Amino acid sequence: MKKNYFRFLQFLTFCPIVIGAQVSLPYTEDFGGSSTQSQWNYSNPSVIVIENTSVDSPNGGAGGSLMYNFFNSMGLSTYNVQSPVLDNPTNEPVGVSFQFAAANRYTMPAAIQTIFADDHILLEYSTDGGQTYTLIHDYEIGKTGELNTGGTIPSFFTPTASQWVTKNILLPAGTNRVNFKGVKNNINQAGNFAFLDHAIFQICNGSTAAPTGNSLQNFCSSQTLANLVVTGSNIQWYDASTGGNLLPNTTVLVTGTTYYASQVVGACESTTRLAVTVNSSGCLSVNETSHNKDFNFYPNPVIDILHINSKMNVVKVNIYAADGKLVQSEQDKKITSVNMNRLIHGIYFVEFTFKDGKTLQNKIIKK
Repeated sequence: MKKNYFRFLQFLTFCPIVIGAQVSLPYTEDFGGSSTQSQWNYSNPSVIVIENTSVDSPNGGAGGSLMYNFFNSMGLSTYNVQSPVLDNPTNEPVGVSFQFAAANRYTMPAAIQTIFADDHILLEYSTDGGQTYTLIHDYEIGKTGELNTGGTIPSFFTPTASQWVTKNILLPAGTNRVNFKGVKNNINQAGNFAFLDHAIFQICNGSTAAPTGNSLQNFCSSQTLANLVVTGSNIQWYDASTGGNLLPNTTVLVTGTTYYASQVVGACESTTRLAVTVNSSGCLSVNETSHNKDFNFYPNPVIDILHINSKMNVVKVNIYAADGKLVQSEQDKKITSVNMNRLIHGIYFVEFTFKDGKTLQNKIIKK
């Protein structure tokens, strides 16, 4: 391993860790040598390092991310990464949001590889300032785990901006410390490289509202949850109104199915969810609309002006970002064009509302 690839947390030698110190909530840790980073407790600072080339998460601060160097660990091992004591005077539940990136490193050619590193991050909480911890969730990295964002690679892993995932979880009432425990389960493998950044801790009293949107929405063949139009921040989709399974945005929509959306504000997820029932009937795809005599729009992709031809007047146009946030709205007796020059490049969802109240949703690319 190159000596200059990592720099160890040398400041831990000079800055004693004050286990009893408290931080006020809400509290965000972006690491990278922040003023509060010295209050974190690392059980093995020779393995937990700050990446030398300043790997920053998309939402984190500059200066690098906390790194689990499982590759450099020996045998079966665990490494505690304990937060400062959180000042939670009301003993309310605490929401935690964090960004993570990891990849699975193999030491033999992938074609003959049969055993892959099976590293985990165990999220634990404490209600007694860190004297005891209770497991709340086991996040697997592994070959295909929920924290593996970089796939399987033959060498070092340095994540790009798109190779980060944000995780949110609500911890029980009275939580006042959190442990991101790294666990190396497979002695036969070299281990992964994993990055933790932009950890948010916030008291959640149930005040975060559910997102808003139409409870009945049409979709086109092969469209996914990402195509549904919902207004809110950091939308999460589930298969039940409470509890249930978290669904990826790539989940293909099934007609007649009801999906449930929550939103996350800061680190707090809404306790209620928006129910959206989907139906494939009456939906025109982009290709179909471009050849329909009664309705079409062009061009797609669009640079500035989106033109609309419709036999029945279009009276309202809402444009949503990919995360469901409403970014532009136009309303008139008859809309024949929409100026989209204020929007940045990307994918948007446009909802056309007709004079009779019916709606049509389509995906549009803004160049």
